[in-house]
Amino acid sequence: MKEIHLWNFIHTHITNNHSILLITVIENTKGSPGKQGFKMAVSSNGDSVGSIGGGVMEYNAAKECNHLLENKIYINRIETLHHNKNTSVKSSGLICSGSQTNFTTVLSKKDTDTVLNILNAMTNLKPGKIIFNQKGIIFKSSAKKLPDFNYVFKNERDWKFEQATGKEKIVYLIGGGHVGLALSKVLSLLDFYVIVYDNRDDLRTFKENNYADKKIAGAYKDLGKIIEPDSYVVIVTTGFESDKEALKQVINKNVKYIGLMGTKAKIKKIFAEALKDGVRKEQLKTIHAPVGININSDTPEEIAVSIAAEIIREKNNSLL
Repeated sequence: MKEIHLWNFIHTHITNNHSILLITVIENTKGSPGKQGFKMAVSSNGDSVGSIGGGVMEYNAAKECNHLLENKIYINRIETLHHNKNTSVKSSGLICSGSQTNFTTVLSKKDTDTVLNILNAMTNLKPGKIIFNQKGIIFKSSAKKLPDFNYVFKNERDWKFEQATGKEKIVYLIGGGHVGLALSKVLSLLDFYVIVYDNRDDLRTFKENNYADKKIAGAYKDLGKIIEPDSYVVIVTTGFESDKEALKQVINKNVKYIGLMGTKAKIKKIFAEALKDGVRKEQLKTIHAPVGININSDTPEEIAVSIAAEIIREKNNSLL
């Protein structure tokens, strides 16, 4: 997950006594390439990670960050950039449309506890909120899940932006083989929280999967105990029996998407046996099988792209 990677980057650099300038998009209007929650972190050693929308805007922002850090100029600044050439407002240098409001702040070793609390909440899907304001950044845990973002602006000295933790886009990849590994890589780049589940903890592709946020080794009959509601599930195990068991475990869960990999003949047989086991025909109609958008894919990497595209389509369609 990109957000976890960014906060890991920040933690590593501040513990090594580097300062970080963090730019966060706290508000955007339609057409802006930078969306609410986008972030870019620039270290005093020159390294950087993340994005606030790209293009000349991001290039100039990184250049300014390097200048500020080199001269030890530390700021807490809120700034609205407009993506047009209107001389009456501050331009980002881009000419698309819309605008975005960025908050730039400095983080250093004194912020280690705050950064660790954020990392812990994100890694373990714990509810809480990161609070950005004119004083910097703090973190507060919560007993319940919160809205993704909350922005309240009164004036430049009285505002706050809150980002919730514990509400990530969770994808369960049931099967840690070559497709599971390739799909983990693609989905991590798309900022999904990736959990890989396999019944073989000694599988090479399972052990070498450094893209997943969590890996669980266990029997497929226990799969239903861990599936969170409103998540996405992709079944890519090694065979008929394991696919059937995995489907049986997730079919009654309140998830947003279930995809099943396999030939049409294999899927037909799995569905026939599922009906005998009491699964309703209406439930089977919701399964994406064969999984993925049809692009005549053969390799694990191509299959991963087709599956990721289908998940994105379902995710975005649900927001319409």
